[in-house]
Amino acid sequence: MGITVLSLFDGISCGMVALKRAGIEVDKYIAYEIDKSAIEISKKNYPQIIRKGDVTKEDFTKYKG
Repeated sequence: MGITVLSLFDGISCGMVALKRAGIEVDKYIAYEIDKSAIEISKKNYPQIIRKGDVTKEDFTKYKG
């Protein structure tokens, strides 16, 4: 069983790169990013990532616990 990751200002998903290289299994990776070029690269490399968009428009209370 892997971990759940919440990545803010995700960029090109370097967090996912680091986790994979470290051999850490990821069950769910939730990313917040608005830069269109970064998102395009991330989508190409990691289509399984759940992308949520603008971090400033989110209510993070749903991630409590």
